[in-house]
Parts: sequence; C-alpha cells; structure tokens
Amino acid sequence: MKSTADYLSTQQEAARTALELIQRQGETTAAALWALVGSSWQCLATLGAADSLPSAQALSAGRLPGPDGAALPLDLHGTTLGWLVWRGKIADNADAVLALLVGHLHSASLNSAQSQSRVMNETLLEISQLPGECNTLDEMLPKLHRLLMRLMDASNFYIALFDEQGGQLYYPFYADQQDPAPPSPEAVFSKEQTTRSLTAWLMRMGKPLVLTRQRLLEVCQQEQLVLEGPLPELWMGVPLTNVSNAVIGAAVLQFYANQAPCTSAEQALFLFVTRHIAYALDRMLYRSQLERQVWLRTCELEGVNARLRSEISDRQRAERFQDVLFRIADLSNTSLSLEAFLAGVHRLLMELVAGRNCQVALYDMNSDMLSFPYCADDFQQVSQTRRPGRGLVEQVLHSGRPLLLDRTPAQLNPTEESTAPPMCSWLGVPLYCGHELLGVLSVHSYQNDVIYSYRDQEVLEFVANNIGTALARVRAMHDLQNAYAELEERVRERTSELDAVNAQLEFDSLHDPLTKLPNRNYFAKTLRRAWDSYLSGNGARFSVIFIDLDRFKLVNDTLGHLAGDHLLFEAGARIRSCLRHYDFLARLGGDEFAILLFGTETLDGCEMIARRIVSEFERPVILAGREVFSTASVGVVLADRDHYHKAEELLRDADHAMYCTKQQGRQGYTVFNHQLRINQADQLALESELRRALDAEDQLQPFFQPFIDARSGELVGFESLVRWRHPQRGLISPALFLPVAEESGLITRVDRYMINAACRQLRQWLDAGLVGSDIALHLNLSSANFHDPELVSWVRSIIEGYQLPAAILHLEITESALIDVPEIAATVMHALHQLGVKLALDDFGTGYSALSYLHRYRFDVLKIDQSFVFDLDRKEESVAIVRAILALAQALGLDVVAEGVETAAQLARLQEMGCAKLQGYYFATPSPAEAIDWERLARFVQEFRRAA
Repeated sequence: MKSTADYLSTQQEAARTALELIQRQGETTAAALWALVGSSWQCLATLGAADSLPSAQALSAGRLPGPDGAALPLDLHGTTLGWLVWRGKIADNADAVLALLVGHLHSASLNSAQSQSRVMNETLLEISQLPGECNTLDEMLPKLHRLLMRLMDASNFYIALFDEQGGQLYYPFYADQQDPAPPSPEAVFSKEQTTRSLTAWLMRMGKPLVLTRQRLLEVCQQEQLVLEGPLPELWMGVPLTNVSNAVIGAAVLQFYANQAPCTSAEQALFLFVTRHIAYALDRMLYRSQLERQVWLRTCELEGVNARLRSEISDRQRAERFQDVLFRIADLSNTSLSLEAFLAGVHRLLMELVAGRNCQVALYDMNSDMLSFPYCADDFQQVSQTRRPGRGLVEQVLHSGRPLLLDRTPAQLNPTEESTAPPMCSWLGVPLYCGHELLGVLSVHSYQNDVIYSYRDQEVLEFVANNIGTALARVRAMHDLQNAYAELEERVRERTSELDAVNAQLEFDSLHDPLTKLPNRNYFAKTLRRAWDSYLSGNGARFSVIFIDLDRFKLVNDTLGHLAGDHLLFEAGARIRSCLRHYDFLARLGGDEFAILLFGTETLDGCEMIARRIVSEFERPVILAGREVFSTASVGVVLADRDHYHKAEELLRDADHAMYCTKQQGRQGYTVFNHQLRINQADQLALESELRRALDAEDQLQPFFQPFIDARSGELVGFESLVRWRHPQRGLISPALFLPVAEESGLITRVDRYMINAACRQLRQWLDAGLVGSDIALHLNLSSANFHDPELVSWVRSIIEGYQLPAAILHLEITESALIDVPEIAATVMHALHQLGVKLALDDFGTGYSALSYLHRYRFDVLKIDQSFVFDLDRKEESVAIVRAILALAQALGLDVVAEGVETAAQLARLQEMGCAKLQGYYFATPSPAEAIDWERLARFVQEFRRAA
C-alpha cells in the first residue's frame, strides 16, 4: 500500500524537485538531500559536486560542512527525518520547500513502518497457522524457515528439540551455509553427549542469549563448552517453552562475516518471533504426540479386533461343532437304522469337512471281523465284511490314533487291481465308546484341490467321538445343560447378592450405622454441593445448624453405652421430626448432629426450627427404665457470600456458635454473627499470646487467698489462683483465658506453671518464717492432667525440689475431671495419696453425682460452693444444704472449707453450724505474694477472741 505522497511522486523525485526549486532562486553550487530509510541513511538527490559534501552519518555525528557550506536537519516533532547539506547560498524559499519535503518524508516513513508491521503480522499469522496446515514436523520447519526469512536474514538458522521422556536432543531443522557437516535430522544425542553442547547449555539456562564472537569464545571457555562448526560473528539463541513454561528446545540464529551485521531491531524482532515459533512448535509437537497416541491406540484396537475376530471365528466354529453334536444326538434318539443313522452323520459331517467320500468300518473283537455298514464313494463299491488285513483302516485300528495321508499314491492305493483313480488325501480316526475301540471313521478325496489338514482331523475326531457314544452323549448333554442352568442361576443369585452387598457398603460408607443417618463424609459432600450451587446462583440460600447433646457422656458413664446408643437414636428421631422433608440431617460423630436447612433466606426460619429442636429435648427419654433429661445446645449459621469462601467455614462457625451456647448455660441456641466472628479471632489471638506468656517469667502470676480457722481466726492455708498480667491488655480474668487454655490443650502447662510458682513462693515464706509447716496450700488441677502418666512423678519432683512436706499440698479436683476420666482419675488419685498429697473436691454440691464421688473416690477436704454460702442469711434451703454437707463430712471424717464468705452474717452462721475453715472476700481478696497484708490476717485472731 502506498501513501498519498507516493502517488504524487517518489521520495527521490520529490527530493530532486526540491533541489531544483532551491537552485532556481539561489546560488547553490552543490547540494545533497539525505533521508533516514528504516535504520540507514540514503541519499535521495544531489546537485553539482555533491561528493565532497559530508554524509548524513557525519552530520548526525556533529561534523560541519565547511566555511562556505551549511547543513539543515529536516526535523518533525523533534525527530530528524533527513538532512539538506549545500555549498554556496541557498534560496529564500528553502524553508517552505523543505517543510513540504519533510511532510513527504514523514508520510513515507509512516508508510514504511505500516508495511513492516503488516508483513510482521501476516508472517506471525502464517506461523500460527502452520501446525494446522502441515501434517508433520519435517513439513512444517522448512515453511517456518521461509517465513522467518521474510523478516530478517535467517540463512543460518537451526532448531533443536528436547525429548523429555527419553532425555535426548535432536536437530529436526538445521540450515547453515558455512557448516560443512551439519547434524542430521535423524541424529539423536543423549544427555551425556550434550553435556558440553552450547545449545543444551542454552536450554539449561532457560533465557535468551546474544553473544558476539569474542563473548561466545569467553562463554565456551568459562562453561567448558564445545563449539561445533564454524565460529560466527554473532550468535543468538532463544529457549523454546511450551504453555506450561517448560523448555522444549531452542532456536538459534547465526551471523557470519559475509553477512550484513544484525541490528538491535532485528535482534529484538528475533526474540519476539521465537515466542510465536515456540507456540507453533508446542502445538505441532502436542498434535504429533496425540497422533502417536491415537496410532498406538489404533494399533492396540486393531490387535484387539484381530483377537476378537479370531475369537468370533473360534466361537462360530465351536457353535457349528455344538450344532452338529446336538443334531447327532437327535439322530441317535430316532428309530432309524444304523445305515440311515450313519448317512445322517455323513450329511452333518459334510457341513464341517469336505468329506464327500466317507466310510465307516466297525470291528467285532469276538469274531475278528471288519464290517463296513456305511460307505459313500464316487468310484468304489461298498467293501465286503472281511478279516483285518494291512490296509489303512487296519493301521488306525492297530494304533488307536488318527492317520492323515496326502499325495502319496503308493500308500493310498496299495492294490494294483483297483480301477478307481488314485486318492489325493485320506483321513481316518478311531471310533470309541468309553475306552472300547469300535472301528474307524474315514474320509478320502480324489481331487487335487481337496487336501485334508490337521484342523479337518480335529473335526473328524470330534464327530467320531460322538458316534459311538451317541446315547451316552445325549444323557451327558442333558446333565450338562442342567448343570449350566444351575450354574447360571447361582451366578445370577451371586450377582444379586453382590449388588446388594455393594449397595449396602455404599450406604454404610455414607451413613451412621447406629442412627442410619448420613455421616460426616456424606454431610460434607452435600454441604459443598449446596455451597457451590449457592455461589453460582443456581441454588437457594441455606443455613447450617450444629447440635450437641448435653450430658451425653454422663448418660454413657452411668447407664452404659447401650443406653447412650438408644439416646442417640431417639435424638436423631426427634431432630428429624422438627425438620421439613427436604432438609438434610446427619450425625457427625459422638453426640454431634448437623442440619442443612434449604431455602432459608433470613434467620427467622432458622431460629424457629432451632427453638423447636431445643423444646423437643425438654421431654424426658426413657432409658433402662429411667427418665433421663438430655438437653441440646444448638449453633446456627446462615450462608453468606460476603463472609465465607469455603463450605467448611460454615460448619466451623456453626460449631463455634454451639460452644457459645454451652458457655452460656446450655439448652438453647446461638446464631453466629459478626460479633462472634470477632470473638473467635480474639480467642485465636489470645491463645497465641498465652503460649508466649507461658514462656515468659512475669506474665502469669499466682494470687493467694487465705483460709481462716473458724474457731481461732488463725491463718491455716492459702488457695493459689492464676492471674495473667498482659503487657498490653492489663490484668485478664481467668474466666477469659482458662477456657481458651482448655480448648487449646494448654491447661496442663498452665496448671504446672502455677503449681511450680506457688510452691516456690511457699518455700520462700517457710524460709522467712511467715508461715509454719502446718500451713495448707490448695492448688487447682484440671482434668487434662489425669491423662499424663508422668503427673505423679512430676508432683514428687516438685515436693523434693522445694523440700516441702507432702501433706502441705492440697490438689483441688473438680467434678468434670471425675466425669471425663473416671477410671484414670481413681488410679492417679490413689498414687497421689500414697505420695502423701491431700485431695480436695472443689465446688461440692453443684454437680450431678457428688455423693457417688465421695463413695467411689478418697478425698480429704470438701469445699462448699459459694452459691450456698451466698444465701445463708436469706434462704433456709441453703442453710439446710450446708448443714447436710457438714454432717456428711463429719461422718466421713473429711475437712470442710466454705468458699465465698463476704459478710459478718455469713461468718456467724458458718461458725454456728461448726464449719472448720472459711475463705472469702471478708478476710482478703486474692492478691499477689508481695501484696498480702500479714498484719490484717494476724488481727483476725484477736477479733475472733473478742467475739467469743
């Protein structure tokens, strides 16, 4: 395509015209017009002795034309498109003429760039189309080379490909005008052979390289590479990568001394074009690989097809044999004569073998005679009964094996008086009935094109085996058919049983064996499908409900696992009754259930079903003849695209909401909201900070609250309570971080940290004389410690390390420890008693089976829960409970500590009822060791004496 200026005149014509206009009105003696064509300067027109004028390259470099000359750059928007250099005086209209010429040059420049871009795009398009147009790589690469020659001088160009599976390198295309021995496309180089190859090194480096002659020698020497072939002036190599960014080969372009130097634009163009070459080669190689796989698969299928055809042929032959067998059996069941029976057998035999001439010879062992009850021969009559001689029939009778003869007239025609033509082939087989030899069945041919083979021998043997034992064969076939029918029936039954077992296995893999509800795996799959449908907009919004049965472990431990299973089954039935028919209920394990509520756009419907489930468990369950109440803690979460990215997050938050319900007192439901999400994140942060606090020395501190003797007012002991002084949050309540410690498994470390710190402080008090050796130190011990087999030995090491009397330590155990691990708790408590440590039952009276614990376990101290002490001066029920606890402790010989004494009235009532030890804010609040007011504790002795 030409520009508008080109249609008017070419660049040379325009330049000559411009010089002529300048010369007419000036006194120019010599002039030259230069233009930048592509990346090189070209002289478009000259005037006078222009050879003495400097060139455009020299003018661009700053050279001046001399004292009587001048030069003017032809600029457009800061870009020099050409130069006008002259000697003499230039015309006044030169600027206007040159302005027109600059426009013409700019138009030509744009047209040249557009043409180059068009050629580039067309070439790249054709490169991308080569994999679809070419059938093989050998056909594609020469075309690829010709297309590359459009864009640059690619006379010396080659492509190397790497076979990753075989670890081999080969050169499918190699064009080099200087190399006398280029590698053959069929040559394959192993990995060991290409270790020092420059091309292989390029692919290992994985990045393009442009090397001059000197730099190429340096790289080869540095990397110990061998450069094969002549040494080029410039070597450009680009690794070829596929769509997976894996190196599949390399494209290399070489320039020798006889070629024009390669410009930077051509280098950049080569780097750009090789990416398209790589994509085209990747497509071609991928297609070749697919075609090879298709070819291999086709060959495999052809082999399978050949085997199938062979099997079909064998099957058809077997079917023909079977058909003949049945028809022979049918003949044997008729009232035909022996000759008619044998004639019928002959007709059947001709369907299998070219046996037009057939003969049956029977041998009577008693009379030693050979008879011929059937003979069909085109030239001979039926032989007469005779004694056995030396014929072919006699040979079969004597050997008892088949005999096959062909094209041996001397053997086939032993008698000279025979007028029949010579036989071309003879085949005879013995006739047996069981193990008894009856005779011979033979066929013979007088035609040269009918020659019997071993396959015909097999056919004849097959027929012969069924002539002598026709009736027995019929009976055997009948029995065989019955056996086949029975076998097929058994196979059908077995297949039905197997299908049923497989269906049951599939059902069992997706359902809970106890409740027959879907299990965790089934629920997870259904949850993911519902979440994916909801995300894609094809499904409705849904919600997840997480249910946990309260006190289920207590039922299991007290009434047995059978009662627990019954409770689970009843719980599943009750939950199912609260749902709609299309809602999805599953048992996740243990006492946990989960529900998918479909079509819940708001929380109203979710909360209604949650309330229905909670109220359903307010009715008792009859287990082992007892009424058992097991409430339900429920967590609800509504699917939301803004806050969730995975389906598993919904189940996680529903579980968290359920635990919030348990923390709030159980028997209810909690809807997961943004605040719970914040609290959840805060708990994770708190757990991390607690781990760091356990490694620090000054964050977790023991606070001590004293015990006072109710009679004398003397200090009789301390309870050590854990407190956390956070460097940023300040003093954190145990109610906030102890649940986090229990859930994360850190509670054991916290307990041991505090026991060690409290015992160290007690040792300091004993050394300072602040307390006596009869003081009691109460330490809290969580249920998690009972799982550690090293607990007793660790307590022993603490006692021995701080040289404390074992009776000083009082380990306080809550009811939860006894519920969680009753058998292990009994064993550990017995070992602690043998060590001399005393045990206290904390929060006595608030549990479900406290009396049974006193009967089953050995305790030294009972601690009356503060909830009873709080109402002593207001409720007579609390007074009665405390009196009962004191009477029980006195009967069992147990010491008693009343917690939560806060008023003088409470103190007076407890003293009146005879409680031995008191603890509460009335005497002192929990304080660190340095903040204990020893003088105030000592004054209680005087106050109690005055009160007495």
